[in-house]
Amino acid sequence: MKKKQKKAEKIYFPSKRVKKLWDEKIAKNKDALIENIPFKNPLIIAVAANILIILIILLLQGFFPPQVPLLYGLPEGESQLVSSLSLTIPSLISLLVIVLNIFISYLLKEEFFKKVLIITAVGLTIFSATTTIKIALLMIGF
Repeated sequence: MKKKQKKAEKIYFPSKRVKKLWDEKIAKNKDALIENIPFKNPLIIAVAANILIILIILLLQGFFPPQVPLLYGLPEGESQLVSSLSLTIPSLISLLVIVLNIFISYLLKEEFFKKVLIITAVGLTIFSATTTIKIALLMIGF
């Protein structure tokens, strides 16, 4: 029975480099992920803001028309329109960038680059939140 448990616990690594990275950085320092991130409070606020905007958009679905303008980079007309549920896309992308930047900053040694990644993620949250809120207020009629 113990042999089966050891097989189940074994982690597959696609290369020796990934295994070395896992052994050196991640497996030994699981708790250090949060400790080594600069600007924790703005980052927590950014994550909370993204989640809040997603929840608000989901709750206000009844007040939105079936299609809303989101893709302003496309030519004017119907090509800019998406379903009202798509207003969550900017916040979802922002959350994904936050997660990726946290992981990358964990792997970096230079403090400057860590700070740049976190500030970039927070800035992206500000821009995506502004865009989403302006479109939502426009559609509701404020």
